[in-house]
Amino acid sequence: MLLKRALGIASLAVLLASCGGGGGGGGTPTSPPPSGGGPQVVVVQIKDNEFSPKDVTINPGDTVRWVRVGNTPDHTVSALDGSFDNTFPQSGATFERTFNVGGKTFEYQCKTHYGCCQMGGAVRVGTNAPDPHPGY
Repeated sequence: MLLKRALGIASLAVLLASCGGGGGGGGTPTSPPPSGGGPQVVVVQIKDNEFSPKDVTINPGDTVRWVRVGNTPDHTVSALDGSFDNTFPQSGATFERTFNVGGKTFEYQCKTHYGCCQMGGAVRVGTNAPDPHPGY
């Protein structure tokens, strides 16, 4: 019975972590790393001129899935270090990337909307990953 209850709580935690969260602000990650029995998928929505949540913290081996919602055109998810770059031509478009190396932070932006709207985000891989640079 106790094992069944623990599994139920763990499943609920994984479900809540994968649903995203609020907009985020400052340099503090808005979601803790998911926990569970294997790699997880964390969803980040691309809506209007923001990523939601703006920052995520994941475990090595986890995947981030960016999903475009809404009608604002011409979004990208472009890593500042050049490690990934994807264009979202229409609502519903998705892009996934698995992050295998822990202790690293990947900052990214929308090339189209960073200049006007500061549309950027960060993926911290592991709780020991550095914070994104101030003002990203």
